[in-house]
Amino acid sequence: VRTAPWPLLWHLVNMSSETEKHCTVLIFYDKGVPPTSDELAKRLENKKDSVKAEALEELVLLMINGETYPKLLMTIIKFVVASSDHRVKKLLMIYWEIVDKCKENGDLKEEMILVCNALRNDLMHANEYVRGSTLRLLCKMKYYRILEPLKEAVLRNLSHRHSYVRRNAVMCVFSIVKSFGIEVLPEAPEDIEQLLLVEGDLSTKRNAFLMLLNCDQDRAVKYVLSMQDQVATMGDIFQLSVLELVRKVCRASTANKGRLLRIVFDLAAASSTAVSYDCASTLVALSSSPVAIQQATSAFVTLLTEQSDNNVKLIVLDRLQEVQKHHRGVMESMVMDIFRALSCPSLDVRKRVMDICLGALVSPRNIKDVVSLLKKETLKTLGYEAQGVEGNLEYRRLLIRALHACTGQYADQAQGIMFMLMDFLTESDQTTASEVVMFLRELIGNHANLRIPILQRLADTVADVQQSRVLRGCLWLFGEFCEGDELLETVIEALVNSLKPLPLAFEDSKAEKKEVSKDEKKAAAAAPKVTTKTVVLKDGTYATQNVYEQTGEDEVALEAKDKKRSPTRGLVAGGDYLLAAMLGVTLTKLCMKSNSLKPSLKNEVLLCLVNMYKLVVSSNVIGDRSDSAVRLTQSIRLMAGNCGSPLAENHLAAAELVKAEWASQQGRDQLAKVIELAAQNSEWALGQEMEVEEKSVAPDECIVFRQLRERKGGMASLSMSMDDDDDFRVARGASIASQAAADGALFAERLAKVQQMTGLADPVYVEAFLQVHSFDLVLELLMINRTQDVLQNVLVELSTQGDLKIVDRPSGVTLAPGQQIMVHASIKVASTETGIIFGYVTYDKKSAADKECTVLNELHVDILDYIDRAWIGELAFRTMWSEFEWENKININTSISEVGAFLEHIMCNTNMSIVGRSYKKGQSTKEGKGKLTPEDVQEMLKEAVGIKTLIETSNFVAVNLYAKSIFGEDALANISIERLPEGKLTGSVRIRSRTQGIALSLGDRITIVQRGVQQGGKAHK
Repeated sequence: VRTAPWPLLWHLVNMSSETEKHCTVLIFYDKGVPPTSDELAKRLENKKDSVKAEALEELVLLMINGETYPKLLMTIIKFVVASSDHRVKKLLMIYWEIVDKCKENGDLKEEMILVCNALRNDLMHANEYVRGSTLRLLCKMKYYRILEPLKEAVLRNLSHRHSYVRRNAVMCVFSIVKSFGIEVLPEAPEDIEQLLLVEGDLSTKRNAFLMLLNCDQDRAVKYVLSMQDQVATMGDIFQLSVLELVRKVCRASTANKGRLLRIVFDLAAASSTAVSYDCASTLVALSSSPVAIQQATSAFVTLLTEQSDNNVKLIVLDRLQEVQKHHRGVMESMVMDIFRALSCPSLDVRKRVMDICLGALVSPRNIKDVVSLLKKETLKTLGYEAQGVEGNLEYRRLLIRALHACTGQYADQAQGIMFMLMDFLTESDQTTASEVVMFLRELIGNHANLRIPILQRLADTVADVQQSRVLRGCLWLFGEFCEGDELLETVIEALVNSLKPLPLAFEDSKAEKKEVSKDEKKAAAAAPKVTTKTVVLKDGTYATQNVYEQTGEDEVALEAKDKKRSPTRGLVAGGDYLLAAMLGVTLTKLCMKSNSLKPSLKNEVLLCLVNMYKLVVSSNVIGDRSDSAVRLTQSIRLMAGNCGSPLAENHLAAAELVKAEWASQQGRDQLAKVIELAAQNSEWALGQEMEVEEKSVAPDECIVFRQLRERKGGMASLSMSMDDDDDFRVARGASIASQAAADGALFAERLAKVQQMTGLADPVYVEAFLQVHSFDLVLELLMINRTQDVLQNVLVELSTQGDLKIVDRPSGVTLAPGQQIMVHASIKVASTETGIIFGYVTYDKKSAADKECTVLNELHVDILDYIDRAWIGELAFRTMWSEFEWENKININTSISEVGAFLEHIMCNTNMSIVGRSYKKGQSTKEGKGKLTPEDVQEMLKEAVGIKTLIETSNFVAVNLYAKSIFGEDALANISIERLPEGKLTGSVRIRSRTQGIALSLGDRITIVQRGVQQGGKAHK
């Protein structure tokens, strides 16, 4: 075997010692009692190829599973290598891969010279399969002393007649050059280029091009430019390689950027979806030209609409969202094309489409088309075919929110959909109906010309509304905005009729009677009615005939009577006293506004008020001191005074105060503020652009012209991530200093998260650092041998508690005295739940007969790593709060005496944001994704004027918070804080979620951190 120059040989020997245990084959085999070397040798020496193959297969399986048979290497060289059986040849390739090729001191075994000779013979074999398999084996070889005498044979296979051999020969050359450098095969690039020019097989051509791409980019660029017009007709695997070259070359040098981008433009319309996606991504990354972005967006949209896989759609939508941040003008023309993806039944895809298209991309130019499309989609959800589809109700809610966001600022578009949406007021789904009421409230508050038609239609619909919250919203709109005697009379009659028949009584007290009366009526109806009549028979004689008739008229009449009762009456009679008070106030307001109301109608209103007051007072729960009773008393007093009844002086003064409050129009002013705040915090606020991080440059900074900057050598690759003036900063040393500071901060942060797993006096000292990567955890374990002995088979055995699953376990190592080594373990996370990692470390000593063991400390996985900051509206929060079934209540017990400080402390330690406050600034910063900083929390509290006022002036504060886990789980929290006279804080924190794990884990987190800032910080670590 020829030897390489000494420095290179020294380097390669070290490399081989590091990789000698590497193997790409792993097969489980239940070996039982392994056979001895002599038994296997006897079978390998058999003259039959079938016996040799079975023995060799068993030997390979045993060696893969840890057995060593060093004596059999020479036996195989003598008796097996000469076999021409294809199965034996294939097993030999695996055996050459897994066998130990070096001695204990790292030197190559002498037998490998004979193995090299056998491999050379296989490289020159007449059968192309044997040649190709041997070349594939050499791709995995990392021993230069084995490969060196085979280089000539490998290069000779580049011109073999069969494409299978040429393909693997190219990859073998590439593997050698990649592992040991171009110096070992200096003629390889030229040979590969010649092969590329004449090669007809697509896979071989792709492999050859990849070789040039990674080893000699200039040759690769030269070849691509010479074949520029033919690239579009080549196969997709070769086109993907060309795109990889374009990305690498264009970032390093702009010399051929125009010609290379022309190739990308031509490939963007390729039939292959992979090529089309790669072209679009390349255009977005390398060019900001509107033409290039338009081409890339068109390719993305085509993939979005033509691919049926939801995962593909979500990936494409992510890319479109990135394009939207920087190229809003180009994306605006593609809105209707992107909306075609709403035909996908996946709610996640539909929601992502809405997030991209609504808001910044909706303008007066396309608002009409967008509203028309959303209206059609809404009508589809009402069709018979859509009723049984999963997620139809959630999709309808999404569409109604989208229509609300789009038409709130365009009155002409709102007129076309407001009556259609008002049909949803009678829906049994409270979220849908509430969203419609919010939409109508915004239209009535902002557009005076739409008030009368909306209120007239509401008057016709209010009797069929089933939800109390929706009814209260409609009643407030009636009381605040109804004007005109005719409209007032219509609304009053509709509300009075919805309460009939009077008097009102508790529905529960009549439930049993109804059941009894129904049973009695059914029994009576079951008895047939007998009618006797005289008939004439065929023979002329007379006879009597009994006719049995079924009658259920009474029951039908009773059911019809029950059906006439409106949902409003049922809610009031069922104990909804807040609705009763709202009805009383609204009816009184309407009567106060009208000057020509009939006395009979006023009397009916007064009768309704008295009935509702009597119903509220007779309740055993709240009685006459409730808020509802007080409000109804005020309404009755006003109605009595309005009808001419004399009132005492104090009652008259109270009535005048209420009149003055209603006439001040404070409600309308407050509504305007609420609508303005809702528009600012809307998830799809029109014209709202996603904030892109901007770099500010000081006025005394030097001006650097990119076109005049030289790019060569190692700086070419460095300039990919550098801005215009960063290279000058490198020359001054400023960049190095800043990088050192950043590294120091990173090291300090990392050091703070390191946890000691064993004691310093233990034989093996173990430290752990847990790094979170979305759904995966990477556990880095530093092991140090603290003894003066060699520790063999040092192995860390780990177990988990909670929804954690160990994917890759740490491998066993050997530690010399004082040696330290880093091992890794991969852990899969399934849900947001506090998990625990525990285990022990075992090792062997030469002086000890048995293994020794050291138990590791427990490592707790922090729930905060799974929770990201998120935003939610008040309506969606209330809906989820009523739907979620898991609740965890934690009593407040803290040493913090300030309400604001306690609230900031809880928000920082749970990543929860204030509900209804859209704080989207800084979400794309370089800091941790979705993590709240104290500055963010202070900014939120500063913007929430109402909460800030409560904190400063009141002894009681209630705040709703929201967060979302990386698994899509919603976490809701209500913090109710009371400041006692002695300055201590008390109250409770209620957490609700759809799953039990996040509610319990978040509750444990709050319990630990609530006691104080210092304790919370320690607990966080």
